[in-house]
Amino acid sequence: MKLYLPDHIFIRNRVIQHGELDFRLEPRFLDTLTASARADASGTLPAMATHTLLEVIALAQHLAPLMRQAPGHLTPEQLNPLVERINLVAQRSPDGCIAAILLCPWQDYTAHHAINSALLACRLGQMQGLSDADRDMLMLAALTMNVGAVALHNELAVQDAPLSTSQRQVLNAHPLISSCLLRAGGFDLRRLHTLVLTHHERLDGRGYPFHLRGSEIDPLAHTLHVLDIVIAKLMPRGYRSRLPARQALAQVYAKSREQLDANLTTQLVKLFGVYPSGSFVTLENGQTALVVKQSESADKPLVALPGNPQQMLDTSAPGRQIAESIASQPGLRHFPSLVPFWPLAAS
Repeated sequence: MKLYLPDHIFIRNRVIQHGELDFRLEPRFLDTLTASARADASGTLPAMATHTLLEVIALAQHLAPLMRQAPGHLTPEQLNPLVERINLVAQRSPDGCIAAILLCPWQDYTAHHAINSALLACRLGQMQGLSDADRDMLMLAALTMNVGAVALHNELAVQDAPLSTSQRQVLNAHPLISSCLLRAGGFDLRRLHTLVLTHHERLDGRGYPFHLRGSEIDPLAHTLHVLDIVIAKLMPRGYRSRLPARQALAQVYAKSREQLDANLTTQLVKLFGVYPSGSFVTLENGQTALVVKQSESADKPLVALPGNPQQMLDTSAPGRQIAESIASQPGLRHFPSLVPFWPLAAS
């Protein structure tokens, strides 16, 4: 794949192309980023939490300061252990990963979006039978695709207004700037830069920044694009609640004809299930229950009653079958009571 620096003044004043897939920050822009960077990051992962929801929050809090470091300070030595940790969480608590995406509140939107995207990349990669190398590469790209616009994504998470011209310029340039920052930190993996650089390209050619089309887009980069969209819909913003999984996936599927791969969207629907783990349902007997674990039957997950994480209920049993989904989301004050349903016991 040959990518050429877009002919935009904003981008050309900030990025220099040195070779194929080799983009570097313009020195003056590099100085600007360095001057505004944070220096409070620690590359040491915290001890694994006792429960999945707490672990996901802790990983997002760990990643947030790493993403705000000066160019060149975000390194493979910091992020590769994070990929390994997310793989371990997904292995020990596959249903908890989906529940965490649907339930966890965020403090730093960009970092939490990255962790959620990596979690979903891991679970989808497992479903697709991706090689360990491809799955880990997809996860690493999910963690780093937005490092070129951390502040902007945090702004947009609470902004209920159209993008300004300057915001649009930064947004259109962020795949390039993210690649530059990764290269400055010693990430020289060609596939990683391909995924990060092209994660906003669309099959119809209306993506950015290179306007690639169809088969010009790496399939794994397109997967990352879809994951990015899905996670954005599933996370709450300052001006709206998170969308229920069924609604979010329906919106994504509606774009599948020209913009997105319909097969990929179908796989995500199967991964979440008819009643995703972390969602609430009403049973035939009128009780409200929390979906805790998927079963072999897509429409008959195991559930539990709020406040009783020790007792799983089989929704295939008479009187306990699911009558309907509940669209409303639990409030922040209810979050501690949800934590015990997905322990992270060592396997």
